[in-house]
Amino acid sequence: MTRKLSKEKRRAQFLEKAGQMFEEMEGWYDQYPEASFGEIEIKARQERRELMGEAIGILVNGRNTGASVEAPVCSKCKKVMQFKGYRDKEVRGLEGDTVLERAYYVCPECKGETIFPPGS
Repeated sequence: MTRKLSKEKRRAQFLEKAGQMFEEMEGWYDQYPEASFGEIEIKARQERRELMGEAIGILVNGRNTGASVEAPVCSKCKKVMQFKGYRDKEVRGLEGDTVLERAYYVCPECKGETIFPPGS
C-alpha cells in the first residue's frame, strides 16, 4: 500500500535534483560572469534551500507515507478508520520547504475525526 522507493531510487532522484541545481548555477554564472563571490554565494543559498526541500521530500515520501495494511483505530470510538487516499501537507523547515504525501484516514462513526499518519 505504501509508495516506498528503494534507497537506490531515492538516491537517483536526489542526484537528478542535485544535477539540476548544478546546471542552474552554471547557467546563472554564464549570464553573470562578473558576479562577485558574495553574489554567487547568495544564488547558491537560494538553490541549496530548494534542493534541500526536495531532498527531504524524497527521503521522507520515499520511505513512509503513513499507509498501512491495517487501518488505524479511531482514538475516540476505537473503530477502524477508512483510508481516503493521499493528501499533501506543505512543511516549512529551516533548510527547505517541501510537500509530504500522507495517507489520510477518516472515522466513519465520529464526525470529523481524522488521522494523517505518521504524525507531525
